[in-house]
Amino acid sequence: MLYTLKSYIKFILKSTNEHGVHSPFVYSLLTKCIYNKQHKDTKKHLISKKKQIIPYKIASYFKSNEILVVGNSKNTASLLSLARPNSSVTVVEDFLETQTVNKHFDLVYVDSTNSNINVVTLFEKMLRSAQKNCVFIFEGIYTNTANTKVWQHMIASQDVTVSIDGFYCGLIFLKKGQEKQHFTLRL
Repeated sequence: MLYTLKSYIKFILKSTNEHGVHSPFVYSLLTKCIYNKQHKDTKKHLISKKKQIIPYKIASYFKSNEILVVGNSKNTASLLSLARPNSSVTVVEDFLETQTVNKHFDLVYVDSTNSNINVVTLFEKMLRSAQKNCVFIFEGIYTNTANTKVWQHMIASQDVTVSIDGFYCGLIFLKKGQEKQHFTLRL
């Protein structure tokens, strides 16, 4: 708990909003998706936590069709199904033991607060099953020091082009042709 509080204070001091972003891709993501109030009714009636609206908005914004939810996140899977009713949402407890090799995901949501998941190995395996412009959402990147180290390891990967530290969740993009950049943003 103390680690999370210290991390949050550091995050607040370092983070910015759309006015501190010089990437057209990330600026558009923030203004047209994350900060967009269009999903107000959905947020009010269905989503009880701020961190739940982000996966919903991202799935809608990127028009995700093949969605993978890893971990015990049935509520998030339901919300992603609402965001993209015609998409395929696959929910697995452990990606490493599940045969999803034939699918190429364009949105992957991982509840990294589940201590049973080896997130580094999971991420490396998922890179092989991801489409070229895949979006990864990792919940709980500041839950403990181990999760923060895993987050730092993942964003250092040469396959990652854009990463956004949003404190409650981390976003990783495999956007081909994009310069490698990292942002710390208030989502």
